[in-house]
Amino acid sequence: MDTLTDLEAAILAKIGREGSTTSYAIAKEFSASMSEFWSGSAGAIYPATRRLMARELVVASSPDDGGHSRTEYQLSREGRRALKAWLLDVDRAAGLGFDPLRSRLVNLELATENERLKFLAAVEERVTAAMQIEPATNNPKLRAIHKSVMQSRLAWIKSVRSILE
Repeated sequence: MDTLTDLEAAILAKIGREGSTTSYAIAKEFSASMSEFWSGSAGAIYPATRRLMARELVVASSPDDGGHSRTEYQLSREGRRALKAWLLDVDRAAGLGFDPLRSRLVNLELATENERLKFLAAVEERVTAAMQIEPATNNPKLRAIHKSVMQSRLAWIKSVRSILE
């Protein structure tokens, strides 16, 4: 089985949570995400959904509800297995992955001390402001996870700043 990208896995997870959903609903949820990582663009979601279909991880149906035509996707048996394998992949979950802040921090010695401190203060301010924005979900567990992640990120930035001061 080919390895899922995180985008593909997030799409499978959305379908798994909903039971059946459209590419449009997936794109709408991703575009409402606080994370820039999840692009809700049609140029990202629709091709990824087609790849998942080609790999037989999702199956499509076109319900006849008297309205406009739409395609709904459900997980196949193999799709459930692939989603579970991604979801419980400890190595990938514990890996550092892409993080635009970390990528800058490890190279921050290329900036002057004043530039570094000014940068970190601005990032800290931006994260603090982002913490005030409510996540686009009504799920209390997801809201709590979002808050925890943001608080951890803020603590990390403060820690780095204290090291560099």
